[in-house]
Amino acid sequence: MPPRTRLLLVGAGHVHLEFLRRLALEPAPLLETTIVSLEERHFYSGMTPGYLAGQYTVDEISVDVSAIARRAGATCVIGAAARLDPAAREVGLADGRALGYDLVSFNIGSLLVGGDQDDAAYAERIKPLHRAPDLKRRLDGLAAAGGGLARVVILGAGAGGVEVACATAAVLDRAGRAREITLVEGGGGVPAGYSPRFQRRARAALDALGVRVRLGVHGAARRPGLVDLDDGGSLPCDLAVWLTGPRGAPLLAASGLPVEPRGFLWTDDRFRSTADPRVFAVGDCGTMVGHPVLAKSGVYAVREAPILWHNLRAAARGHRLRRFRPQRDFLSILNTCDGRALLHYRGLLSWSRWAWRLKDRIDRSFM
Repeated sequence: MPPRTRLLLVGAGHVHLEFLRRLALEPAPLLETTIVSLEERHFYSGMTPGYLAGQYTVDEISVDVSAIARRAGATCVIGAAARLDPAAREVGLADGRALGYDLVSFNIGSLLVGGDQDDAAYAERIKPLHRAPDLKRRLDGLAAAGGGLARVVILGAGAGGVEVACATAAVLDRAGRAREITLVEGGGGVPAGYSPRFQRRARAALDALGVRVRLGVHGAARRPGLVDLDDGGSLPCDLAVWLTGPRGAPLLAASGLPVEPRGFLWTDDRFRSTADPRVFAVGDCGTMVGHPVLAKSGVYAVREAPILWHNLRAAARGHRLRRFRPQRDFLSILNTCDGRALLHYRGLLSWSRWAWRLKDRIDRSFM
């Protein structure tokens, strides 16, 4: 019997969890699989705004990574990956442990631009997603505090920023608190990265929900109770939330493997590093050279899962790998946390209760 291939899955994102699910159904005796997870429970980003708004419980939006690993016959290691050494075929953890591999796959998502700098010193951060309960406690505490106007500033108005703003409005409205919620975005549209037509529809929804928007300006939470704007102004706040654009984890660039300007690993369309075929990256943390502007969206991660399932097993056996061909359009649904959702698919736009019911059904089915 040939020797077993040491497969190391770093990160418990959508793709790796699906890999383990398939492994439980179809064991691969030639793989010795280990998954490294930052936390015991993995939070699903698509339901996190609903959790903040009180629509879901922690158990409904998260999964027990160790339990899934056990069912798959894999080993689960709880820890933070801090170092990748391709020459030694080793991943180092923050606590000093080192894990060797024959094949390694990264599914560690993304971090937030500036999230580890002084500009975000007095802001609540939601990435990595295990921070979500901390933000929920802050929101619930603000709602329960009573008193005068509750002021919240959200720095970054991508899809996540819009959903968190809506979740904040829902929490404060339910408590009967007067509120002032402001989205600050350096670009020219909300949510950032979407078509102008959808941005106009989303802006109308935000206006109807009483969420203010400041475009073309960047903010920093360097002082408690205040967000400084780069146009010289400032916004007083009881809570600042940092939700800027994505960047890659530092360990990817520090490995010496090629990364793109935001720090994500360059890969081919089989998810392999362009410089090392033993290193794979999926989800947000990898960028395919053939699709450099592909959105960092969980929709693509879900579709990557069956390809990675095939490719890692094929790589272990020396067989041919499959290519990933991303779809041109994808369904995007943003939870406005008021029983409605903003839907965008090709030419269809909707802000409606049926869009929320569709999103809820898709998310619950996925979990």
